[in-house]
Parts: sequence; structure tokens; C-alpha cells
Amino acid sequence: MMKLAIYGVSRAGKDYLIKNVIAYLQANTTLTVIHIEGSKTLNALAQDKFQKTFKSLDESSKNTIRENFTEIVDKKDSEYDLVLVDGHYSFIDSDSYNIVFTEQDENTYDHFFYLDTPSEMIVEFSRISKGEKRNIDITVEQVRNWKKFEKIELENICNHNNKELVILDEDTKSSVQFISYWLDSYSSTLCNQASALDFYNRHQELLEKSTQIILIDCDKTVSINDGTYDFCRYLGIRKEELKSVFRNDRYTSYQFFKVWNLYRKQNPIKVEESAIQTLQKISLSQDVFDYLACQKDSVVIGVTSGVFDIWSLVNEKYQVFDVLLGNTCKSEIEYLVTPLFKKAIAKLLREKGKHVVAIGDSMIDIPMLEAANQGYLIAHEKLNTAVESYFTGMGCTNIEQIFDAGVSYNLKKCCEL
Repeated sequence: MMKLAIYGVSRAGKDYLIKNVIAYLQANTTLTVIHIEGSKTLNALAQDKFQKTFKSLDESSKNTIRENFTEIVDKKDSEYDLVLVDGHYSFIDSDSYNIVFTEQDENTYDHFFYLDTPSEMIVEFSRISKGEKRNIDITVEQVRNWKKFEKIELENICNHNNKELVILDEDTKSSVQFISYWLDSYSSTLCNQASALDFYNRHQELLEKSTQIILIDCDKTVSINDGTYDFCRYLGIRKEELKSVFRNDRYTSYQFFKVWNLYRKQNPIKVEESAIQTLQKISLSQDVFDYLACQKDSVVIGVTSGVFDIWSLVNEKYQVFDVLLGNTCKSEIEYLVTPLFKKAIAKLLREKGKHVVAIGDSMIDIPMLEAANQGYLIAHEKLNTAVESYFTGMGCTNIEQIFDAGVSYNLKKCCEL
């Protein structure tokens, strides 16, 4: 039994996606599934109880209807394997937003997905729609800002509840495949807390040898360059294709699932050859090697969102890590190294009484750096634009920059009480 909410701005295509999910599940599984249409159901309940549209009700009456809606969702959850609900976090009002997401929404659903359709497509759909759904005045910039606002707010809510806000895209076929995989494999491979605990249990003997654990990213942290692009080039995967998956700095389970799909379709022999060729291109950081050499009593864990196959070869040659975690190219997923997976490991190790040092270079590493006792940023040659923007929007941070490479982030240190 699972209750899954798919959010997104108006005309993002939530209904279309859900219809395709249901069709796929009915054709390929024995799961029972129902779609509860958010706005349509709220209006039907409002008409039935108050003979008014939901929008025209006072706040007290709206809350009554929301409670009725939640009751319907919970009832259907006991009758179906999957309950899908399309939801709105907010509605745009000029350049401000009317938030309609409630505490009931936060507590009702097991998982939250967000359909991040390109802003240009949403504007086009808005202008050709009919009736109340039509909007000929909305601009691409307004939609872009609206989506940004919603994603930030929903991500904060999900983080507070120890959940992942999964960002989907306009690739309906891939989104449907991922949702199907999520339903089948969440507890075994996609639950970050469960995967982190499994990792700890499998390596408990090693981890108990030291009170200090170093979690370190690989590409552009241990190495100066990013070997993933060389690896993809050898496989015939265009750099632009990879960048498109992660565009707008989207690094959720769905994006890494899409990349895994790109890799697993390749010939295993070709994958092995590409990893060997990439090994020759890896430029390792002497600063990192010197730092790790001084941490003799620490357990060093490589945690890369890049390609495990590459960094396994690097470790065989240079003995950098005691343990290595990375994303596989194999036909089965054991786990996905997402930002929240990295965070979950750092958090669990701290709960086990370890002093955690985390080192990374990008937005993928930020949650891990924030969760560690000591979080260190690396910038070997230039600053990461997304990381710069992240810290610009923050008041202060306990993350520090390690090594003087001639480029520095503007990190405002938090005052300790």
C-alpha cells in the first residue's frame, strides 16, 4: 500500500503522466491503482457539502473539505496497492504565490514527486488550453520562478520529514518506468536510510576500528577532473545527453536512475574497456593524497555519484579508500548514490558515535558536508557556479574550504553559541 503525490505547476502535465503510469502498471503488473484527481475531487466535495466551488469557500469550510479529501485518500489506500494524487503546492498571483499546500498534505502521503516540465512547454500548454485552465498572459520567466519557489519549499518540507522530493521531467516514458521501479524497489534499493544502515552493517567490523570516518567524493575532489565525461565518450554517450539529465542542477533518484539506464544498455565488455581507458585520463590531486596520508587512524570511504567501475580501478592502483561506494553500470541496482544517500551515511555514522569528516566539490556533496561534524569544500581549478549560488542565498554555514587553490568561496561562518 502506497500513497504517492505528484506535484507541479498548472499545465505541467500531471494528469497525462498519471494516466500513463496507470496504463503501464495495468499492462505489466498485477498492482491495483487508482488516481484521485486533486482539484476535481475537492470541487466535487465542496459542491456536495456546500453547493459552492472549493475556491469560493471560506478557510474553515476549505479545511473541512480537505479533511474529507484526506479521508478518501486513506480509505482508498486500504483498498488499492497504489493511490496516485495530483497536487498543487501553490497558485501564481502576478509575481506572488498563494500557497494551498497544508499540514494535512504533508502528513497524508508516503512519497512526493514533482513534475518539472520545461517552462516553455508549460507556457505553450497554458495558451492552447480551454476554459479556466487557459492562460495567455503567463510568461516563461514567471513559470520558471514559480517552479523554483515550489521546488525549494517542497524540498524543505521533505527534508524535514526525512523524505526525498523526486524531480521528474517531461520524458514520460522514463518517468513511468521510474515510478514503476520505485514501487517495486523503494524499500530494497531507494530508501536512503535503509541503504545506509545496510552499508554500516556490512562494514561494521572495519568502521569500528576508528572513531573518525572520512567520507570523500571522487570526481573533482580526489581527482582534479571529472572522469565520467571521458567514460561516456568512450561508450558513445554524448556529454550533452548526460548534462541534459541533470540540467538545472537536478540530482534526485530519478536522474541517477536515467543515467543507470544509459549505462546498463551498454555491452559489459565495452563498459570495462571504457573504465580502463578512463583510468589513464584521471588526474589525481596531490593535496588530497597528502591530507589522507596524515589521517592514518581514520577509515576512508569513497562516496561517488560517478561511476563505480572507474573508481574501483583507481583504488586498485592507488589504494585511496578503505571502502568505495558508487553508481553501478550493472543490470541490477544495489543502491543509488544521490545527495541524500550521502547525507544518510554521514548522519548514520554520527548517530553511531563517529566523528565524520566529509569532503566534496559540488551540490551533490552539500547535504553530506552539512551533516558531517566537519564539512570541507574543494575547488581545484575554479568555483562551482551552483555551489556559489547556494552559499549566496545562505546566511551562514559551518562548511569550510580546504586547500588554497587560488579560488575561494565566500563562506560566512556561523557564530557558535
